[in-house]
Amino acid sequence: MARNQRIPLEGKELARFLTSTVGSFVQDRLIDRDRRAHHKEQCAERLAAEGRASPSSAAAPEVRYSDQAVLANLDWGIDALEEAIATSNPEAKLARLGHAERMLQVCALLDPAQATAGVPNSYLSAWAHLHLAYLARLRGDSRDCALHALEMFDVDPFFARIDFAPELWEVLFLPHMASIVGWYVEARHRIVVEAIPDAGDLSLTADLDDQLFHESLVLSVRPDMAENLRELEKRYGEALDHSTRMYAKYYKNVLSQDPAAAATGRKGAPVLPPIAEPPMTPLHEGALLEENEADNDSDGGDVSRDSEIMIDQQLALNSMGQKVGHGSLPKFLSSKMKDRSTFLKSYSPVDSPKSLSPKVSSPKPLFSSEKEPGQLLRLSSSRVTNPSPKMISPLESSKSTPEILSPKPPKEPKPLHRFQSGHSPTGSPSPHYYSGLNVSSIGSDDEGKQRRSCRNNFSGTRSIAYAYASKNSHLLNDSHHIESEDDMSRCSSSLPSSDNLMHRARPPKDFVCPITGQLFSDPVTLETGQTFERRAIQEWIKRGNKTCPITRQLLSSTILPKTNYVLKRLIASWMEQNPDTAQEFSHSETTSASVSPISSMEFFLEPKSSANVSLPLAQTRLNTKKNERRCEQFTRAAVSASPTSIISQAASKTIINGLKPYTSRLCTFDDLQECEEAVLTIARIWKDSRLDPGIHAYLSNPKIMNGFVEILSASTNREALRASIYVLSELVSVDETVGETLNSVDTNFDCLAVLLINGMAEAAVLICQLMPTYSQLLSRNLIPSLVQLIMEKNEQTDDLCLVLEPHSAAVTILQQILFGGDENSRSCNALSVIAANGLPALIKCMDQTEGRVSIVSILLSCMRADKGCRNLIANRVELAPVLELFHAGDESTKSICIDFISELVCLNRRTICNQILQIIKDEGVFSTMHTFLVYLQMASIEQQPAVASLLLQLDLLVEPRKTSMYREEAIDAIIEALKRKDFPVCQSMTLDMLTSLSGRLNSSGNPLTEAWLLKVAGVNNPYDTSVNLEKIQTPDDASVEMVEMMEEEEKAMNAWEKRVAFVLCHHDNGAIFEALGECLTSNSLEMAKKCLVIATWLAYMLSCLPDTGIRTIAANCFLDQFVNVLHSSRNLEEKVLATLALKSFIIDSDSLKKFEIYATEICKPLRKLKRHSSVVADLLKAIMNIPSVDATEFFSCTELFEIDSIANGEVQSLIYSKGRLFSSHSDGTIKVWETRRRVLKLIQEVRAHSKAVTCLYIPPSGDKLYSGSHDKTIRVWAIGPAEIHPVQIHDTKDTVNCLAAKANLLCFTSQGTGAKVYDWNGSPKHVNFNKNVKCLAIMEDSLYCGCSGYSIQEVDLRKCRSNTFYSGTRKLLGKQTIHALFIQDDILFAGGSSVDGTAGKAFSLSTKTPVGSFSTALDIQCIIVSNDFVFTGTKCGIIEVWLRERLTRVASIKVGGGANTKVTTLASDSDGELLFSGSADGRIQVWALE
Repeated sequence: MARNQRIPLEGKELARFLTSTVGSFVQDRLIDRDRRAHHKEQCAERLAAEGRASPSSAAAPEVRYSDQAVLANLDWGIDALEEAIATSNPEAKLARLGHAERMLQVCALLDPAQATAGVPNSYLSAWAHLHLAYLARLRGDSRDCALHALEMFDVDPFFARIDFAPELWEVLFLPHMASIVGWYVEARHRIVVEAIPDAGDLSLTADLDDQLFHESLVLSVRPDMAENLRELEKRYGEALDHSTRMYAKYYKNVLSQDPAAAATGRKGAPVLPPIAEPPMTPLHEGALLEENEADNDSDGGDVSRDSEIMIDQQLALNSMGQKVGHGSLPKFLSSKMKDRSTFLKSYSPVDSPKSLSPKVSSPKPLFSSEKEPGQLLRLSSSRVTNPSPKMISPLESSKSTPEILSPKPPKEPKPLHRFQSGHSPTGSPSPHYYSGLNVSSIGSDDEGKQRRSCRNNFSGTRSIAYAYASKNSHLLNDSHHIESEDDMSRCSSSLPSSDNLMHRARPPKDFVCPITGQLFSDPVTLETGQTFERRAIQEWIKRGNKTCPITRQLLSSTILPKTNYVLKRLIASWMEQNPDTAQEFSHSETTSASVSPISSMEFFLEPKSSANVSLPLAQTRLNTKKNERRCEQFTRAAVSASPTSIISQAASKTIINGLKPYTSRLCTFDDLQECEEAVLTIARIWKDSRLDPGIHAYLSNPKIMNGFVEILSASTNREALRASIYVLSELVSVDETVGETLNSVDTNFDCLAVLLINGMAEAAVLICQLMPTYSQLLSRNLIPSLVQLIMEKNEQTDDLCLVLEPHSAAVTILQQILFGGDENSRSCNALSVIAANGLPALIKCMDQTEGRVSIVSILLSCMRADKGCRNLIANRVELAPVLELFHAGDESTKSICIDFISELVCLNRRTICNQILQIIKDEGVFSTMHTFLVYLQMASIEQQPAVASLLLQLDLLVEPRKTSMYREEAIDAIIEALKRKDFPVCQSMTLDMLTSLSGRLNSSGNPLTEAWLLKVAGVNNPYDTSVNLEKIQTPDDASVEMVEMMEEEEKAMNAWEKRVAFVLCHHDNGAIFEALGECLTSNSLEMAKKCLVIATWLAYMLSCLPDTGIRTIAANCFLDQFVNVLHSSRNLEEKVLATLALKSFIIDSDSLKKFEIYATEICKPLRKLKRHSSVVADLLKAIMNIPSVDATEFFSCTELFEIDSIANGEVQSLIYSKGRLFSSHSDGTIKVWETRRRVLKLIQEVRAHSKAVTCLYIPPSGDKLYSGSHDKTIRVWAIGPAEIHPVQIHDTKDTVNCLAAKANLLCFTSQGTGAKVYDWNGSPKHVNFNKNVKCLAIMEDSLYCGCSGYSIQEVDLRKCRSNTFYSGTRKLLGKQTIHALFIQDDILFAGGSSVDGTAGKAFSLSTKTPVGSFSTALDIQCIIVSNDFVFTGTKCGIIEVWLRERLTRVASIKVGGGANTKVTTLASDSDGELLFSGSADGRIQVWALE
């Protein structure tokens, strides 16, 4: 979570900032399981402590059951949330999240003003809201997540900012507390100064954190001062809580407001709260005014008005503060704590973890007691590092004895080595490490000698000092190291005495810049009337501020006015009168001065370099041999360059003589401070010498270079480090052998890597110049540090200009890391760049010419490693710099640019992709299309497909009806690449390009063409799932907008597909088909599959385009190949793709002739595909309708087995459903058979009817079975997984011969005329039409009755009225009857007595007209219809097979009983692969259809 982000002011931007910031914080918490568990333990300890504290009083009531239930709900809710986080089962996750939400809401809705079991409800409610924020994040609801987090700060701002979410409070609320923080620092300083006998020597810049100072302060503090401190801290905490609650409500209003109001600025948008002001009472204001008049502002600057700058710097320093463990918070619910005021007294607001930088804006408790008795640590955080039983503060010091306050000699810290093994930690040092660096106590004389001895051996522990300084290098500008007790005395007496300082003249406030705290050098007066130093206000504006630092009024212009010469002359006059004071308060030009004007404020916010005295810079002594080995690093001779004249030789010798004293110090390395000063002097002389060759040769001496490296290893002075890097960088840039010499020792790179990791940006320049190996770079894990350097983009602020900007060097190093190693390593490194949030920073650097190629290469690597980042880059990148790079670059650069643009346009949204293409087409001074065309003609074979694709896409932005030179050249290049059989890699790249050219891609840029074609073919495939996953998750109120957007995208996609297919197919009379046909015969299965997808896509798109004769050409090229795939491929998807392509060709009349050749050959494999694809049935139907095709060749069958059920009598009825066959018999038996694996297995036999079961019926739902019988009953059976169970019995009072049913109606026939309709509620309704009904068929609200007299009656079930649907020819002799009816696909098949050679007809129910007839002399007794055939059973034991589309008889099957065996019933499975028949002799036969 970034801590230096600028909080936006606009409602829409602010809402986005809030959701992203809170989401980042919550995501970090969700990842860190240990931290959540530790936090829960802490809170549980607090609740337990309060539980023990509450009953301590004799009158304390027992905890109520309702209170226990509330706490239990909170515990259960957190446990359920943890289970949801841990599980990977989506259903279980949703269930646990729902349970957790119900439990947590109980505590979240508590009244904050009350208490539960002695615990404030505000604490419980805030804790619950924190976990509800976690829950909302898991559900993907960023807005609710942010609202719950803000509600936590509103309910209990105290614990929310000190314990629950201190990091989040820093980012969202701390920037608004500037004036409060400044007021607190000033007020605390005044109270502390009163406790010191000689307060005149102190100012706000004094080191109030020194341990000796703490000790003397505690001994000097009075009870009234302790009360003042307590009151100050209480008011400070209340002010922070009040302001936090105020801004939390404002943030909630911003998130809750109407987005339209936020966008238009209408009324109703939340009003920005007033600036958080400190709690200034009238008494305090009066006292402050009197003191200001008396002391003339001895503090050296107005804190409150500079608080904005303080907070900016404080946020920058927070990342360098010590990270404190969560276990460090002392228990706050003790037996003495009864209310919230007790909390504030025992747990100071300044103890907020991370809420205020420990050395910046909030003073710490004066000292604390560590676990080791008597050892005093200067707190490096506002929180105690380890849990301690008691906090010692000045408030309690008056009650303590001197013996308790006097420190005991601490144990000597163990030496810490970072460079012993040649490796250094890549992360921040641990809190214990910092604590060790800050140990300072008064010990014995022996200890003093030991410390002085350690300091003399500085080189042995330089890494230890650096570990601390690297985190605070911008503050530690000077390093003073005491060599002896005399030095200690000199150091302690270096401060001016109180007598001198009290009477010393101070400059008027109007002469001092409020930002730098120094006299004006170049004053400028803003339009607000405030005056600032020009360099300081420029820095303020550079940071993005647009307001006055003091008045906070918006500046109308960022252009600064001219110098205030009147004020400048007044200052000059005052400086003449007060030269000593003027020198003290003027800008220092020494090497230890601040780097930037605003950095001088750091002297107010942080103790200066005097803090270095307490650093244990030498805790171990390295022997002489080790130092000698270090000095022998550089054994190669330095390059000597001779001057060209005697004058220059003399000048060089003079300069070298002046350098010798400093280089001598550097080589001996006895005193670190002297060596640092020597380096600064050498760097200045080297710069002034204008790179003199003689001086270069002198400084290239191995011993001198070793001294510079020693400085890099040991120094904590940022200026000295920069100067060393500057000199070494200059030496390397002039002579490459210097770099080789430095590279000869591996530890040199390790030292530079540690500097870079710890924030030394200039180290990247020297690393870039030394060009280390890939393995060296990878071993140090430099990617996060390099990304951070690029994001910060530090500019050089002094006169030592490096040969290369640090951020440019970082980009170069990053490119070397990303392009080294194997493919897997490159992908992992690119993902590391993305994870470090480096893409936005890299994109911002695109406007700079230097390093642009490297940046494009890095972005390209990131897109290839993580396809999902393509959208981010496409939305933010400016394409003009890339095109400029392409126009001016060499072949390698052009290739990188082409690959980058090709990856960039592979987006899943066609409209955005077209916009990017339009920008590319219109951008730049030169014609992009013409430049691409020229490059296409000279590009390498591997690059030509990508260039041709881009050129073609740019051309297709307009309607492709007219001839285009660019289009012709691009497609010719594509076809040529497809024909390169000698270069299969080029063929594969071209096929990939064509697949992407279709335009159907996912968010990762992977093509979805194959999945989309399978969807068109009716195959259940993941295309819809992929598309749904790509949809942006939006609130419900935006669903309409989302649907409209998706519809717009689909329209744009369809139009794009047609354009691409049209130009590819019509180019050179279909030349691309021949090239694709050759690729289909490739021996590479992968290439053949890609080619099949492209060929199928083109064939299908041809069916959607107007026919211009190209379809026939495509069929001639592809038909043989597709038929071959249908026969030989073992891949189901490939067969379906070939079927889809064949269906696209069969609509062409010219192609239909070729299908006559393949009709019989492809029908068999097509039938096997029927269950997988709906398009197969259409293709089979079209083939069977070809008049010249012999229909008899389409059918074949094989008898599988025969089952004898003679014992049960005649088989009355057969019906198939969901893998089971149901049969009814004349003895009243119903049998259930399993038909899997083409085996008929009896699984149940029931005999519920007393007489023959004449008919069975299963509705389309397949959940019930109806059986009708001669025993005058109809039974309803529930179809279970294994058996059927009776659920209803209906007495019909008449025999049942045939039945049909629907949802609430049951229709059946008996011995009489007409039909009966039974609605389950009353008596049957008789529909009488004077006809004997033999069979029934039901369709929606119509019942069709096959009757005697060769007619079909249609009954309207809603009105129970009948009319004649069909009336056949009646003969005088014989009985003509309709025996069987069957409805499928809106066609009614009717069969009965044969009259004039016709035994039945097929009718269209929509038109009520015949569409075919069964031409046979045999009477039809039963009918069953499959997808392709119609089967009719006869009295003479023959089953006739008819082609369904034409009702042409193609075969006949004889049943096993002989010619006199009547076929009573037929059934077929759902796939049309099995045929079942039942006969009058009790046999059931099964055939396999092929």
